[in-house]
Amino acid sequence: MTAPVSYEAEAACRRLVVAFAHHLDHREFDRVAALFTDDGVWDRHGERLEGPEQILALLEQRPLTQLERHVMTTIHVTQLSPDECASTSYAMIFRAETAPGRPAAVQGPVAVGDFHDRFRLTDSGWKLSFRTSEPVFVIRPT
Repeated sequence: MTAPVSYEAEAACRRLVVAFAHHLDHREFDRVAALFTDDGVWDRHGERLEGPEQILALLEQRPLTQLERHVMTTIHVTQLSPDECASTSYAMIFRAETAPGRPAAVQGPVAVGDFHDRFRLTDSGWKLSFRTSEPVFVIRPT
């Protein structure tokens, strides 16, 4: 059984989910990596990235022409203990190749799925300790 979620913990965890999407989409990769605990894990499509350094190294390989937006919603947070929470959130992901600073034409999202996160309260506040995602809808080609 989970503990009632405190307002402060829920708000902090929701902010982390939104901050991850914002910083990722704006290519602020150092800020994405800083959202994780020192031993944090991002299970990214079956690839296990351990710690902020590995996460940052992978993100810095993204092409400059890749434009992406994560539309995050329905962030449901549960408190597992006083210093640990979990959440599930929904994401629609739009992606296109374009010149930096230029808008891109898309026909719809490339993915719709769930993010599953774990959070830990650290000396510097709440941080992501684990993140993974799973597809929910398969986008049909047009």
